[in-house]
Amino acid sequence: MIADESTLNALFHLTSTLLWISGAFLLIRLIDAVVWQRLMVAHGYHAPRLLRQIIAALIWFWAACGVVSLVYGLSLTTLIAASTVSMGVAGFALQRPILDAFSGIVLALQRPFEIGDWLLVDEESGVGRVTEMNWRAVHLVTPNEVTLVVPNGHFTSNQAVLYSRPQQFFRDEIKVTLPYNVTTHQGQRILLGAVNQIDEIAAIPRNSIISIADYTERGILWRILYWCPDAGRVPVFRFKVHQNILRNLHYAGIEVPIPKLDLRRIPARPEQSDEFSDIDPLILHIPIFVVFTKEELRQLSTQSNNRLAHAGTPLLRQGEAGDSLFILREGMLEVRKAKEGQAETVVGRIQPGDFFGEMSLLLGEPRSATVVPIVDSMIIEISRDTMTQMMQGRPELANYLAELLAERQADSAAKIASAQIDDVEQQPQSILEQTLIRIRALFSLG
Repeated sequence: MIADESTLNALFHLTSTLLWISGAFLLIRLIDAVVWQRLMVAHGYHAPRLLRQIIAALIWFWAACGVVSLVYGLSLTTLIAASTVSMGVAGFALQRPILDAFSGIVLALQRPFEIGDWLLVDEESGVGRVTEMNWRAVHLVTPNEVTLVVPNGHFTSNQAVLYSRPQQFFRDEIKVTLPYNVTTHQGQRILLGAVNQIDEIAAIPRNSIISIADYTERGILWRILYWCPDAGRVPVFRFKVHQNILRNLHYAGIEVPIPKLDLRRIPARPEQSDEFSDIDPLILHIPIFVVFTKEELRQLSTQSNNRLAHAGTPLLRQGEAGDSLFILREGMLEVRKAKEGQAETVVGRIQPGDFFGEMSLLLGEPRSATVVPIVDSMIIEISRDTMTQMMQGRPELANYLAELLAERQADSAAKIASAQIDDVEQQPQSILEQTLIRIRALFSLG
């Protein structure tokens, strides 16, 4: 009888224990199916694995307490007291990992950043792209391919700069010192042109801001605020902007200011000036003027006109007659073309040092495209009257200019399918002859 009672008690304890275990298991699966996979996913959240494991552990602990107390009739006071002491010691020893773990839960629920976002943790570590987020840390990869492992607790107790929200592009800053003799309008043309000459920056639908930051011994300190499309390539874009600034300053004839020490002395002999010092440096860089003499270049330089072209106002219009050549000194221009019955499309950009309009100047052709300043721009204009004086004074210039234009036209013709060109070998010579005839007729060279 006693044996039967012991057997029944054992079966009761076993059955009750299995029921508690089954109940805990079913509850965990129910929470996993309803809460984690349905409700949270429906609201755009993904439950971190650590949170799911903690909830499951609490359910198993609750089931164990139920078995100990209700099935075997033991007191939970001693068990809870021992567990509390053990958990206190473990919590003190694992304080940092626990903080990181719960911080990971907070980051996973709030989702302040995602995989692929760019973060600035601190100035020393620099910017990095998020590649992994786990229960302990966030992994970042810097532009130099260095992996940073940042504990989750850092993000709950310190500030981090997020570059990828609310949009992928962000504003970067560059400071440049220009001489005091550079006017505000000229400085804006040079610096805005340097930024807009980078296609990826110009494509961002936000305007760059140019302002004066300070006045120093070297000159005026300018601040450039521009929109950077990719935090991982900030050094690349900064280099491109600086490169464009130096080129624009060179074409504008402006030297980068350097610290100077004024000394007074009596020169041993008068300094000899550069033989080209009185010639506009931009004119010296134009290929069609390579064979011009120094006197002719000086004449071009003195008789050319500097014009200010306002942003958005077309400088040239496609199809209109023209009789001048232009050189861009400062700013940025956009070239647009329209096919018959279609809207204009952007086909290129003109940067400082580039020239355009030579076909209208030398051949009398209508403008082949519309040119619109993106920012206020300064241009040099050389008229046909000026060129006529030189051509009539030295008619052999017509031969060189005809060869140059013929080469350009031949290059364009070479891009056409050979099936559309008759007698390709004779085409360059034919173009040269026709070009020379047109130049001589236009400039009345006989």
